[in-house]
Amino acid sequence: MKLKGKVCIITGAASGIGREIALTFAREGGKIVIADLNGDAAHATAAEIAATGASAMGIVMNVVDEEQVNTGIDEVVGAWGGVDVLVSNAGIQIIHPLEAFPFAE
Repeated sequence: MKLKGKVCIITGAASGIGREIALTFAREGGKIVIADLNGDAAHATAAEIAATGASAMGIVMNVVDEEQVNTGIDEVVGAWGGVDVLVSNAGIQIIHPLEAFPFAE
């Protein structure tokens, strides 16, 4: 219960490493925010966590969109009063051979 009552936002948490971080933090007593591009998956993961008795909510958040980030944070603060922990896990993987990697990517 190291995170008991702490509000924890994990970006990219609807799947993969972020999801596992969220599940672990929930077991440690955190109030979990699943922030993800995929709103349906974010809400489903939050519901799965809530079904264990932990507190969780899903929010749609594209971390490269400042307005979405601000809106998401406002929603969390409105619901739970603040943010104690942020795990900036969201990311993408673009694979090209180095010599063929487009500069824009």
